[in-house]
Amino acid sequence: MQTHESSLFTPAEAAVLTRLSLKAVNNAIDRKIVAAIHGSREGHAIRLLGFRALLALTLERRLADRFMPQLRRELLSALADAPRHTVSLEGGFLRIDLKEPRRELAASIRELRRARHIVHRDPEIMGGAPVFRGTRLPVYMIAALLGQGTAEADLLDDYPRLTVEMLCLAPVYAAAYPLRGRPLAQPWRERPPIRSQRRKLKTIKVA
Repeated sequence: MQTHESSLFTPAEAAVLTRLSLKAVNNAIDRKIVAAIHGSREGHAIRLLGFRALLALTLERRLADRFMPQLRRELLSALADAPRHTVSLEGGFLRIDLKEPRRELAASIRELRRARHIVHRDPEIMGGAPVFRGTRLPVYMIAALLGQGTAEADLLDDYPRLTVEMLCLAPVYAAAYPLRGRPLAQPWRERPPIRSQRRKLKTIKVA
């Protein structure tokens, strides 16, 4: 069984997992701050990052405003040979605890895997656009509405099959798997929101 420490991730996935911008992740790869593995997905050549590279990026985000660039470079270099929970610098004078960054990263990976699990593609459903499993709700549409400032309560009201978990994971999925090339056809664009039916309660007079 593949564990999160043996998995490989694209720069877009890495950006979501480490909470860095995609530009920052690509710059780190280009400047060889982290090592990328050349691979392919869906027939396209891509760069992939392992767990150690993600951990290095997580530390870079956490320590950017605390450590000087030279010390951060030494830290990232020492990380490759570090034991599981600590990394030492300056002959052991400075020790960095890795347990919390590792926990944070592992939680982010579980969230991304959950986002992938609840999303489904089918050419017969919404033209093949990613939808939430068991629904016809397009993931990118929900992510876009959230990005435009639509209140979560309004979306839950307008789309009865939408859940709080879907709302939380839609932006995660959309950021990790951004649309490429020409925008996909969006058959939902001309459709009004599906509003839940509410029955007006009758007033009962008590004698």
